[in-house]
Amino acid sequence: MLLLFCSCKTSDKSNEGWQMVFRNDENGQVTFGDKSKLIDAVRLGYPVRIGWGSNRVEHVATADFLTIFQGEEVFAQINTIVGQAPRIDGDSLKIRFRTQNHWTKISGTNGYSTGFMTNYFQDTIAGGGTDRYTATTWYVQFPSHQLDIEALPLWRKESPNWEKWKKKEK
Repeated sequence: MLLLFCSCKTSDKSNEGWQMVFRNDENGQVTFGDKSKLIDAVRLGYPVRIGWGSNRVEHVATADFLTIFQGEEVFAQINTIVGQAPRIDGDSLKIRFRTQNHWTKISGTNGYSTGFMTNYFQDTIAGGGTDRYTATTWYVQFPSHQLDIEALPLWRKESPNWEKWKKKEK
């Protein structure tokens, strides 16, 4: 008589990869998700993208510098890009580079947004720098193996779970 035992563990992959976790309107009101989930993801160092749009154009960019203010609001700065502009010629749509301009942006979960353009030939500010208020969508890339670490403020010297986590990893 032959007995076979099989231990099968299914992995829940639904919580890994890029996910929309939060969306605020131009007044900073929540229209989707939970801001605390975004704050935890930032504290744990997960990659973040932001999305916004206006006048038939939508943008999504990786947040390269993130700030949590008083544990309540997140601000994301995107890396400087070469400026671009859509152009419609009859039935044809094109996106062209702005030949002289670099552009960057900061968006906040409170609806605040600002950006500016620099003329990289002249090394001068070419526009922007004004306060705006825009809706922003926040995406987080969750890893396939999430650590059991509490997402505490980064100014804390050590997490109460640090010792427990170090023992698990050995």
